[in-house]
This record gives sequence, structure tokens and C-alpha cells, in this order.
Amino acid sequence: MSKPVKMPEDRQRMKDAEKARKIEVEIRKEKEKGRQEHEKGTYAQLRRDIPASPSIMQRSHSYHNIAQMRDDPDLNVKHETPHYDRTIKPLQKPQRSEVSAARRRNFNPVWGNMGKGITGLKNLGNSCYMNSIIQCINNTTPLALYFWKGAYHEDVNYDNNSTRGEVAEEVAAVVSALWSGQYRSIACRDLKNVVGQHRKQFQGCEQQDSHEFLTILMDWLHEDLNKRSRKSPLKETSNDNLSPADQAWEKFRRCNESLIRSLFYGQQKSTVRCCKCSEESVTFEAFSDLSLPLPSSSNKCSLVECMKLYLNGEKISGWNCPCCKEKRDAIKKFDIWRLPPILVIHLNRFYHDGWWRKRQTYVDFPFNLDMRHFSLVPDQRYVSYKLYGVSNHYGSMEGGHYTAYCKNELYNKWYKFDDHEVSEISNNDIRSGAAYILFYTAISGNSS
Repeated sequence: MSKPVKMPEDRQRMKDAEKARKIEVEIRKEKEKGRQEHEKGTYAQLRRDIPASPSIMQRSHSYHNIAQMRDDPDLNVKHETPHYDRTIKPLQKPQRSEVSAARRRNFNPVWGNMGKGITGLKNLGNSCYMNSIIQCINNTTPLALYFWKGAYHEDVNYDNNSTRGEVAEEVAAVVSALWSGQYRSIACRDLKNVVGQHRKQFQGCEQQDSHEFLTILMDWLHEDLNKRSRKSPLKETSNDNLSPADQAWEKFRRCNESLIRSLFYGQQKSTVRCCKCSEESVTFEAFSDLSLPLPSSSNKCSLVECMKLYLNGEKISGWNCPCCKEKRDAIKKFDIWRLPPILVIHLNRFYHDGWWRKRQTYVDFPFNLDMRHFSLVPDQRYVSYKLYGVSNHYGSMEGGHYTAYCKNELYNKWYKFDDHEVSEISNNDIRSGAAYILFYTAISGNSS
């Protein structure tokens, strides 16, 4: 039997594995540093004698007075002109990453060593939706280390037609500040300004949906870090021996190469079947999160029930059947084909029945998730996951507030991130009826 030829994806997996090993080394180093810091004391003396504000935390929907918002320096969302240190003349033209690093960012920090990654984010006027997502991203360990250690510099694409590297640079600056261990809280005003420049709905102080923000932010980060957008796409190879799913994945991978794609993207099979003649149309598409429906007739359910409901399929109308040559009712069904290292699950609580409403259903989700029973492909590379982040939404469509529960890998503890306030919580407090987006990381992989 002839020796099988290594496909491009095999070589890419080897590169990804090598990068993953390096990241694991960094994680172990940082965990050791964290343990040493805790041995010296949980909290260090404040670097500046600036006490935290004793006032009650302003909720995301509590700013009714526009004049009050303008007077609050933490709510200044105007686009500020970047300032650069021009006292030193460079010997040669600086690179884009050097220029960005020289930009003076005013995080308006409250000083205090709370520990690496245990830093709050000030509310900039209904910006709790953004704070919740940033904290979950900040506790996605491989991604946080990628930004914190500066490994992203060599991947930033300043010439893309989307955000030209600006979003990646600002996220990296925020992550570095959060992991510096110097602050009780910071204001990520520059990041909010950049986000508002590229999407008008995020410019002001109106409440937004955290899932929509996450989806858009991940798209921007991928474009800012996509190596293939500044290189020629990978050459097509002979794929006659590949399955339709592998062919679709190879096509997707040829144009998309970033850490965002490597960590968050999986693949699912979409099948549409005509209710009249049973004609089927099958496509394979990439996904960055699974948006699961909730049972409409129950106040309590399990994540397994939501997953089964998602995979059962739903009836759609007006599908152009290629066999009947006219519009028909059809069944659209998803099947999970390829699972990613980081699995993001969105609990689709909001629905429209003439009015936008929210389901307050309590979803019982596990800390350890086994996905092998939810995929048609038995030989999955990633099958077992552990929970590390939850974005919560309290309230209704009329008014609400976002928080985040995240597990800090250095200290192996769960923390509640409620805008600028951060507090340790127990495992028993993680599950609630407010859970909106769940973040899982793979804890085992199939080497084959």
C-alpha cells in the first residue's frame, strides 16, 4: 500500500500544534507566576492613594440625564485625535505596529494590584454589553496570551478593506492593560471609539446586544489578523479524493488564516429537503458559534434539550425546489461536522411575535460538555469541553444589564465582572436564568 500523501491541512495542523505547544508553555509560566504572587499576598498596596468610588454602581440603563453623561469623563465617547511623542526623531520610518504602540491611550485607571486579569471595565454609558464580551475574550487564554505577549504584531493586516488593523490593536491594548495586574478598573474608551467609527450603532450610549457585538468584533479581528487577505490564496490542490465536507473546508481555509479562525471556527452541514418531492440540497458551511433555540413551553430546560432542538430541523416556506421548479415548504436541518477548539454557544432568548420579547427560561448547562453525541462524524478532533465564560443578560427588551462570569486560568477561580466591580464567586453561582452566551474550551483532542 502506498504511503498517504500529506494534505495541506495536515501541514497546517502541525503548525497549529506547534503554536499550541508554545502557548501551553506560556500558560504554565504565567500560572506559576500567579501562584508565586498569591503566596506573597492576594492584594498589593495601592500604587496611588486613589480610593474606589463608594457610590452605587451605575447600571447600564440608569443614565437618563444627558447633561450628567456629558459631565462624566468616563462617558466621553468623542473621537480623540491620537497623540504621538515627537521629541525623538526616529532613525528610520517606523512600522505601523510601532506607531500604534506609541499612541497614548488614556485608560483613566483606578490603580490597585488585584491580580492579572482581575480588572474591571468602567461603564461608558450603556457599554456593559461590550464589557461583558471583552471580559470573556480576555479569559480565552490562547487569544489573551496572543495579544498580551505581542505575538499578534506579525499577523496584523493594516491594508484590509475593513478596519485596517485598528480593532486588533485596540483589543490588544485593552488585554495588555487587564493582564498587567496594576489596576482595579480601566475605561476602554479608545476601543469603543474605534468600534463606533466602523459601526454607527455602537457610537452612542444606547444599549446593544452582546451577541451581535461579539459576532461583529470577531469578524473584525479575523479580518485584521487574516494572513490570506494580504497574500495570494493558497493554491488549489487536487481534491478529487476529498469528501464534499473536506473540499468545502479546504476552500474556506485557503482564504482564511488567522488565530480567530483556528480557535473559533467549526463546520456544519446544512440540508434542505422538499416536503413535496423529498429533493435535498446539501451545503457545508463554517460557523463561529452555535445559536440554539429555547423551548417555548418551558420555564426550565437543559443545554442538551436546546442542542437537540437545534439539530432537529425546522420547517421553512418558499424554498425554490430545483426538482419541482417552484416554491415549496421544506425542512432545513443542521448537523455538526467539525468542532472548534473554542466552542461558543448562544442561547437565543430574544424572539419576535409582532413584538420583541425575551424568554427568561432557566437553562441548566454543564461545566463539562461532551459533544461526541451531537456530531455525525465519529472521529472528531475535539469532543470534550470545559466552561470558562458566561455572558449574562438581566432584565427585558425594555431595559437590561450585562455581566460576565469568567474563570481565571492563572488562579483557577471564577470571578464576576460587573462593569468596574470584580468579585470572586463560587461554582454554585455560575448557573442562572440570565445566562446568554456560553464559552467552552476543548480539554481533549483526537490526534487522528
